[in-house]
Parts: sequence; C-alpha cells; structure tokens
Amino acid sequence: MGRSGRQRRLSPTQRLAARRRVRLVRSALVFLLLVTTATSIDALDGPPTYRPAMNLAPHVELPAAPEPWSGQGRGCTEPDPAGTDGCVTPAMAWLVDQLTFTDASLTCWSEHEWNPESDHPHGRGCDLYYGRSGAFADGQDLIEGWRAARWLQVHAEALHVHYIIWQGRIWEADRPEAGWVPYNGAGVYDPGDATGGHFDHVHVSVRG
Repeated sequence: MGRSGRQRRLSPTQRLAARRRVRLVRSALVFLLLVTTATSIDALDGPPTYRPAMNLAPHVELPAAPEPWSGQGRGCTEPDPAGTDGCVTPAMAWLVDQLTFTDASLTCWSEHEWNPESDHPHGRGCDLYYGRSGAFADGQDLIEGWRAARWLQVHAEALHVHYIIWQGRIWEADRPEAGWVPYNGAGVYDPGDATGGHFDHVHVSVRG
C-alpha cells in the first residue's frame, strides 16, 4: 500500500519545544537513576558498624556487687591506697578496697595545682589506668575500662559515687537519666587528648 500523503514538517517553534521536552525527560531519568543508586547503596551498607572507640559501651559481664559503704567518716583521713604521702576519704578508701576484680594502675591523691576544683587533692578522686598512660585504650584494655566504669555506675549509690569519667563521657549520679554525656574538659582539660578526655583512664569521684 502506498503512502497516502506527505509527512508534515514541524515549524522551528515546534522543533524547539520538542527538544526542550526531550531534555526535561532526560534530566528526570538521570535524577531517578541517581536516587535509586544511592538508595540501593544505603540498603546494602546497612547501619554503621559498631566501634567501641566511638565511646559506645560494649556489653560486659559485671563483677559481683560490692559491700555498701557504711557512711561513717569524712575528710581526707585515710592513707592514699596508691602509695603516695597523700590521703583519701574513708568512702574512697572503701571503694578502692572493693575493686578486687581489676588490675588497673591506680592513682588517687595529687596536688593538682593546675585544677584547684579537682577532687584529687581532697582525697575524693581516683583514676584507674587501662593500658599506657597517654595512649587511647583499645582492645581488652577498653573492655576492662568499661567493665569498671559500668560497675561503678551500677553500684553508685552503695559506694557513694558522685560521678565517673571515661572515654570522653561523664556520668553523674545526680542526673542518672542523662546517661553518659560528652565530657567537655570542664574548661581545664583538652577533651580530645588521651588523658584530658579520659580515654586512658577511668576517673571516679565520691561524695564527702
């Protein structure tokens, strides 16, 4: 069968409009392709992997509960359990006696001349070092540090714990609902430093 007539030619205006429609369709297809690809990649990647170094406490089995502190005695009257010529409060001495499950390096009394607000010169603060001082704890040292920190947190009332600092975070007994919040260095320490941010040691302070 032959053609019944000639093909109608588009005017310049119609050809321009047609090209614009083609470009719009192509742009929409490219956009849909990019969105679909990104969504597929996210689905394949899944949630971010867990890293203890991100200060998220790993699951640890806690040691037995401590004997509660009787509450008798105040002031810096007991010998420093770390062996200096300084002192600690009776509550802190009791707490250290209960730490039978850890072999962390212990420091307690210190003049702390650079931080007059510190609990160390008053015998209310002790530090438990896991690994080398000045190095970011990792591996088993990190796990053992969290074991001590969580144990102190769980038994804060029995041991008269005031607050705990570990892995760039602080937990305060006066507001337990806040959990482990970022530690800012209290205007004295560099929170990004291994020691200043308490990445190499657990700090615990007691009341009274």
